[in-house]
This record gives sequence, C-alpha cells and structure tokens, in this order.
Amino acid sequence: MGVPVGTNVPDDDIYNTKFLDLCKGLNLDKNAASRAWETYLAVKENYSLDGDPSHWLACAIYVACRNVTEHTVGDSETLIEGNLVSLTRLLRLCNISLIHFIGKSKKWADMINMPPELRRKIDKLEKNFAVSMVIFKKFQPIFGAMFNISKDEQTKTRCSKKQKVTCSASKLFEFCWTLFIVAKSEFPDLSENLVNSYHLLLACCDYVYTNILIADLRDLLNKSFGGLPHDFESTSYVSPSKPVCVIDYLCQQYDGITTDAKVIKEYFWKTNLKKLIEKKVLKGDPDLNLLLDVVNFDFNYKAINKRYEQYVLSVGEFDERIFLSENANIEIGASNECTTEDLAKEMKNQKNNLFNPQTPLTGRNHLKPKIDLSDESTPVKNASEMVFKIQSILADCSPYPSDKLITLLKSCSTTLKSEIEDLINMLGSKFCSQYCQVDHNSALHNDFAEKRLIMAKIWFYKLFENIIAKEAKNPKYDIKNLICHTIFHETLFACCLEMVIFACNSQRAFPWVLNALQIHPYHFYKVIEVIVRVEDKLPRDMIKHLNRVEEQVLDSLSWQSESPLWDLINRNNKLIPHYDDIALVSVGGGAQVSHLNHKIENNRFAHKDSPVSDRFISPAPGQPNIKVGKQVTVNENRQYFSVSSRSNGVSLPTVTGPIKKIGTLGLFFRKFYNLASVRMQDLCYQLSINDEDLMRKIWTCFEHVIIEHTDMMRDRHLDQILMCTIYIICRVVNLNLSFQAIMKCYRTQPQSASHIYRSVLITPRNPSQENDGAQRDTEQRIDLIKFYNTIFVQIVRDNALKYSTNSNNDNLTLSPLPATKTQLQSPTTRRVNDRLPIFIRKLEAQASPIKSPIRPLSYCINQSPKKDLENINMITMRAITKKRNISDGHHDGPITKQKTPSPPVITKRLQGLLEERMEHNTDK
Repeated sequence: MGVPVGTNVPDDDIYNTKFLDLCKGLNLDKNAASRAWETYLAVKENYSLDGDPSHWLACAIYVACRNVTEHTVGDSETLIEGNLVSLTRLLRLCNISLIHFIGKSKKWADMINMPPELRRKIDKLEKNFAVSMVIFKKFQPIFGAMFNISKDEQTKTRCSKKQKVTCSASKLFEFCWTLFIVAKSEFPDLSENLVNSYHLLLACCDYVYTNILIADLRDLLNKSFGGLPHDFESTSYVSPSKPVCVIDYLCQQYDGITTDAKVIKEYFWKTNLKKLIEKKVLKGDPDLNLLLDVVNFDFNYKAINKRYEQYVLSVGEFDERIFLSENANIEIGASNECTTEDLAKEMKNQKNNLFNPQTPLTGRNHLKPKIDLSDESTPVKNASEMVFKIQSILADCSPYPSDKLITLLKSCSTTLKSEIEDLINMLGSKFCSQYCQVDHNSALHNDFAEKRLIMAKIWFYKLFENIIAKEAKNPKYDIKNLICHTIFHETLFACCLEMVIFACNSQRAFPWVLNALQIHPYHFYKVIEVIVRVEDKLPRDMIKHLNRVEEQVLDSLSWQSESPLWDLINRNNKLIPHYDDIALVSVGGGAQVSHLNHKIENNRFAHKDSPVSDRFISPAPGQPNIKVGKQVTVNENRQYFSVSSRSNGVSLPTVTGPIKKIGTLGLFFRKFYNLASVRMQDLCYQLSINDEDLMRKIWTCFEHVIIEHTDMMRDRHLDQILMCTIYIICRVVNLNLSFQAIMKCYRTQPQSASHIYRSVLITPRNPSQENDGAQRDTEQRIDLIKFYNTIFVQIVRDNALKYSTNSNNDNLTLSPLPATKTQLQSPTTRRVNDRLPIFIRKLEAQASPIKSPIRPLSYCINQSPKKDLENINMITMRAITKKRNISDGHHDGPITKQKTPSPPVITKRLQGLLEERMEHNTDK
C-alpha cells in the first residue's frame, strides 16, 4: 500500500487471466464476483497495489464473501457465512500463505475503510490461527508420548475415498486432531481461548486413549507412557470395559489445570460427542465408546472429515487440517527450514504477538526482572502458571470475611458486614448472569462463572483486609472513610474479577467486567494502583495487564460522553488544573527534581503517604477539606452505606458544602498528564525532536487544548490530540515533519491501534438518544488528518501561532515538561540485577543508598582504570555461573547440573570477595 499512483498491468488482463479463473475455481456466484471486482478496481485506482495482483484479489473475494450471511434452504435457523467459499482453497488458487494473507487483509481493511464487524472477523481469524498453531505444537509431543508412531508410519500414503481406512498410528493422529477441531468448532468461545482449547485437546487425547484400551489395540500404545494400567505388560492383562481417565496425569505432565480440564471434558467434550453419536454422524455405543473399533473406524474417520468440511464451507474459516498437510510450511507461511513442530515460533516474528503483549510505556519501570527466560516457556505453560500463581496467592483464604475483618467492621457498625456481603452477592449475580449469556451451553458457563466468582470473592476479602490494615497503621487516617464507601467495594471487587478472568485467559476482554457490573470505567482507575501496591506477589503479566487497563481508562474510556468525569468537571466550574498545580514533585528545575528523587526511589508508585480514601472522597486541588455532617449523596453518584452510631458513637463521614467540592479530579488529571507526557516524549524521541524548548512548546499547547478546549476530548482518544498537537507546533516552527511520519512512529507504541487514526469522531453523540443504533447512525467519523484540517486546526490555530519562530511574543511562558519516571530515577542508583549487588548511577549524584560496612568497588566511565572494571566483572562471573567449580577437577562421567545457590550463600560469597578486593586495593 502506498501513494495513489497508476499501475502498469492492464485491468482487462487481470480480469481475464486471473479473476475469471479464480471465480470458476471457487464456483463464485455472480453477485459476490461483481462486488469483489468493483472493490478491487476502486482500491487500485487510489492506491499502488504492490506484488502479485492475485494476492489482492484474494482479499477482495474474501471480504465480498464474508460480507454476506444467508440462511440455508429449508432451515431458517442455520446461517451460512463465507458464501460457501473455502478460504484454504482460495489461498491455494491465489498462491498466498495464510500468514501473508492475514497481513495483506489488514492493509486491505484500511484501504477500503472496512466496517468494524468485518475487522473483528479478520482479527478473530488471526487469533484462531494463532491458538490452533500453539495447540498443534503441544499436540504432537503428547500424541507421541501416548501412542506408538513407528518410522514406517512417517510416510503418508493417500487412499481413495472408497478404500477402507484402517486404524494405523498415522490415521489415528489425523483422526484425533480432526475430532478435536470438530469439537472446538461447536463452541465458538473456545476458538480464541488458548487455555480452554488446550484442555479440550487433553480431553480428546484422554478419550482416544480410552477407546484404544477398550478396543484392545495395544500395538498402537507407547509402552513407556506413564498413564498405562499397572498390569499392562503382564500376560494376564485384560482390556478394560469401562473408560479409564488419564486427565490427571496429562495435566501434571503437560502444564494443564486439572479441575478446568475435567470441567471441559464433562460439559464440552461429552456433550458434543453424545450429540454426534445420537445424530448418527459417528458410530459408537451409548457410553460414547467403540469409536475406534475395527468395525467403526473406517466410517468414523470419513464421517468426521466430512463433518468438518461442511463446517469450514459454512463459516468461511481456514481449514485447521492444514497442519496435517505435507506442505504445511508453505501454506501457512513458515520458512522452508522450519518443521511443522516449530510453526508456532513464526508468530513471534509478527508485529503483534497475541500471547505476549508489549509492556505499556508507563509500566516499564514498575516490573521486576523477568526470571524465566528459557526456551521452555510457551503460551500454554505461561497461561497455566498464571492460574497456579493466583491459586498460591489465594491459598488458605476463604470467600468470606476473616474474624479480624469482621471485628473491624463491627467496630464501625453492626450492619456493615451484611451490607457489604449483600453488595458483593448482588455484583456476583450480575457477573454470573452476563457470563452465561455468551453461549448456549449455560450449564458449563455457569460452572465456570461460579469458579471464577469464588476466586474473586476470596481475593476481594483478602485485599480488603490488607488495604484496611495498611491504612490503620497511620493514626492520622480515618479508615471508616474508606470502609463505608460503596464505590471502593464495587471497583475493588470488579478488579478482582478482571484479574481472575485475565488469569484464566478468557476472551471477555476489558471492559467486559465493568459493563457486566454496570460500573463506569472512570471509577476503575482509582483502585488499580492500590491493588498493585498491596499485593506484592502479583505476576509480571498481571501487572502489565493492569497497567494497560489503567492507560485505557485514562486515554479514552473516561472521556466518553456518559462518563462521570464530565459531571465532576462541570461541578468544578470547568476549571481544569495545570500539571504544575497537581504534580507530586516540582518540575521547574533540575536541582529540585534531583533533590526529590530520593523520596520516590525504588518505589513502584509515588505518593504512598496519602490515604486510599482520598481517591474516592477527597476534594479537588485547592478546595478545603470535606466536612462531616448530615448524610448526602456523594458527588460521584454513589452513596455511603448507612452506618448508625449505636455501639461506638461513630457517625458516618459524609460530604457537605458547595457542589464544587468534587473528589479525585486532581488525581485523575495527574495520572492523565503523566500518561500524556510519557507518550509525547516517546514520540518526540522517535521523531528526533531533541530540542527541549520545542518539546515544551508542544506540551504547553497540549495543556492549552485540555484546559481551554476540554470538549475536544469528548468521545475521542488522547493519542489523537497528541499527534495533532505535535504536528501543528512543528508546522509553526517550520520543522519539516509530515503527519505520516508521526503516525508511523505512533504505530510502534504498545497501545497503538489503526482505528485511532482512521476513525475520529467529528459529530458528537446525542446523549438524549437511548437507542445505541440510532447514536451510531448520527455519528460521523473521519481519519485523523481530515480531523486535523477541519476541526483541530480551526480551534487551536490562534494559540499555536504564539509559538511560531516569527512571533514577537516575548512574554510567552512555556509550561515545564513533566518529569517522567525515567527522568526522576536516572540520577539515583539503580540495581542491575536482583541477584547481584551491582548498581549504576550518574557521576554527579553524590549520595549512594548502598549501606555496607566495607568500601564498595566502583568504576567511573572514562576515568577509572581498566582493572577496576575487570574486578567487577570477575565478581559477576563468579556469582552467576551455574557450571561446576574449576577446583572440582575433570570427571570422566556425566556432569551433574548444580542447583543455583540460595541468596544468603551468594551474599556471603560476594561479601568475602569484596573484602579480599578491598584489602588488595588498600595494600596498593
């Protein structure tokens, strides 16, 4: 895709030599063919379509077919998507791999301004493919461990449809995979869920293994498989007549979660298999066995393939049997040197790694070093370990208040405990109700919902107690302000549910939980930092996820028309603070910043000394403290719990006074400005804008837009305003910088998405309209450049011209740049690794936080001699080596792998080494 230019290939030649052949090969109907060709011509007229025209024709045909949904003849309930065109056949005829097709289809979507519904279908196709690739990679070693694959089975021979299929190892491999993808196709929720799909695979392997035992096909079993019956090798062995379950063994050996796998087996696998046998699609007995019996295998092998072919044609998805093909590497798009086992590694080369999202810009200083860097780390293993870590955090806790928490609640009110429990039960009922609406299999989803809900309740009461205990340590804080606040409980419980759902790899992406519980995202940001601060055992990926969620709330969700933020701004007389008014540290000069660095050094989040209750009920910056008086409705559209003062005479603190006393507005804008600053400075760095004065002009103009034209953010995105601000300031200072260059750099940021610069609102929503469909119909959206030309520049031009190089405005005052986390921490000492006492710091920073009875070794760049660095390197090498010691000598036998010493042992050795080095330096 490029600039609008013409092409050298005549349209008639493409139509006659390529397009007509494709239509005939796909048996494409006239309407779909006409739509595809017209779209192709329209795009070709405006863009340069590089490469093989067949590849772009594939995109046009695919979109034309997926854009139509029809009912089958004689069955008004069954829908057909994809116009009965096989995606796999389309790709083969166009000679394009699946990975390349997905990439081109995304470009095609941008060029034709594809509707969101179709974009979601392409995203789902990519996600399904990524999940299937990872699952197939896991399937191969599992099948090889359970069944006997002889070398002569490696060569696959094609047999005709009339030829009888016998149950060999290779045919069993194909049957098992096809049976799995047929079961997965019956439940759309599973297609994008890596963990549930993997557990379905384990249920499939367990079922096939059981049928092999019952059919007494012992030659197909691997004699070394650990799940075999204990008397399998004995001469008195008799094949079982009832199913044998090896789910526990498979989960233990291959990173599964036993309880979830058994739930999947009971509700998904057995339900689907029973339906297939009852409809006589497959042959088996009422107990769901004998599928692999000698009499039934030929019929079942052909029937399950026919069933899947019908599904692929009816929905237009890619054929997942492609992994079984000898040409899998070519058809999928892997390199020629890559084997089928390593196809999952190809996804790591894609721009968007679906299973390991990038760390948000604001969270890169919050994470501890990643420990597991081995090649054994896989998406399935990571997902399973996430659940195990959460279970270890919640071990020995119950989904009810502890005795300590009950005593604390009773000290506030005798009814407070029951009121909190009623609130949590009400939210839990909403969650289960919405969770079970996604799929028709309500029994299964209800079971999953109950399990997720119990984990969330346990986590809620654990966090609640820890937060209150931490608040109570400071005698200045009145914990009743927090205990009695409804929004605190709602957002805390919602965040617990969000963490559980994320850990379980659910496709219910944020903000699904908030929509289910009817909580607006604006309130959600208040509790995220509190949870990360209190729960110090959260996994890295969980912290990254919460960081992404907080950024999403700050950059767009809080600015929706129905957000409580607008009401708070109005109550504050539309006065928006400057960053300088609410900053935690002074950003005016380098000396002040350097002086305050020690206060936030090594802190995951700054400003830990303020009470948590301030996030929910504190007044705005510059407003007097809240007075306690007659109970009224809180400004944020929530009420306190009704607390009486029977037992201890404590009355409920509430809000009185003028309406302008709003809460949490200063905290919100402090976080918002910090996020904007980090993203702006990252863009400036990538655009080679190093002039601090120019960056201050950009920041001052951005602050002006937010403060004076706040409505510019309504139903829009922070990044849209940032990119427009950078461009307009660069224009007025005569810096040659194109909007395309800004968007190119923006696409490298972790949170970037094409819809942000391709779909910008120009006509605001009408809040009075209750019909969402009517609202969408009245909305008008354009791309970011058109938005800049028609709206942004008209409003901001006068202010931007003040920063022009030709301007004579000597009284112009520029806002100071906010100090980002990196800037604040750079003058202080930073530890290189958690396992080594090695630190780096700027030379001008005099204070050192290292407390040691001996003088530490140091090396100053361009000043210290080479031997000082060699000494430090020697300590490093000795501390982190995992090989045997040199003094152990050589051994003829195998080298045993030594365990890494525990931290105390390493510390003791390092102290000895440091003392030796100090004595050596002193003698000199």
